[in-house]
Amino acid sequence: MENKDKVALVTGGLTGIGKAAVMELAKKGYTIIIFGRSDAKAPAVIKEAESYGGKAFFKHCDVTDSQQVKEGFAWIKDTFGALHCAFNNAGQGLHARPFHQFSEADIDFQLQLLVKAQMMCLREEIPFMLEQNYGRIVNTSSGAGLVGSKGGALYNACKHAVVGLTKGTALDYAQNGITVNAICPGSIETELISTLRENPTMWERVCSSNPIGRLGQPWEIGRVVSFLFEDDSEFINGAIIPVDSGYCAGTFK
Repeated sequence: MENKDKVALVTGGLTGIGKAAVMELAKKGYTIIIFGRSDAKAPAVIKEAESYGGKAFFKHCDVTDSQQVKEGFAWIKDTFGALHCAFNNAGQGLHARPFHQFSEADIDFQLQLLVKAQMMCLREEIPFMLEQNYGRIVNTSSGAGLVGSKGGALYNACKHAVVGLTKGTALDYAQNGITVNAICPGSIETELISTLRENPTMWERVCSSNPIGRLGQPWEIGRVVSFLFEDDSEFINGAIIPVDSGYCAGTFK
């Protein structure tokens, strides 16, 4: 199937890694649907995507709200009639602290955002793909889904759950033309992290924590996602792919 005939969904596609993925897909001519909450940012993102040759559409959808998720996918069905690719990316980081300091509300919110939201989206995406006997799904996990970290138990648990979800669903649908993979970004220079440049000492510390000596760029994640959406990626399934300059490979200092 040619990319210009594919409909792709990116959740959390208005900023950071999600936005970068939107732009990489636009360069390949996809029709892109963006789920997000920041309506004011959508027009500029759509305009940029279209400048690269893609077609982009925004749908307000808070993926932590099950009803909004159902309505969002119903809108996709009514508007486009198909969904070929999905990047389940919506999420946010978490300040590190010892596990006992997290409240029950903290735990519930992180599980809802980082785990249940991906499950709810997957549950809606897969029927489209079963009907087509074709689909490409990429979930966002993290290096925190591969290793533990001090103060990161809650985030680690959520991102490890995404790894398990990815592997299980990959096997469920391997004979239906559907692949399910996960990316595990390392330290990426998103809009929020870029503010650390104002503190040269802190910036150097963050950069030097990566084997390559710098932070990753959002487009470097976006290009991996865009490749996993290709027909040629069919034999990559259930893969958990670190994009972290080797951080999760082992000790380097």
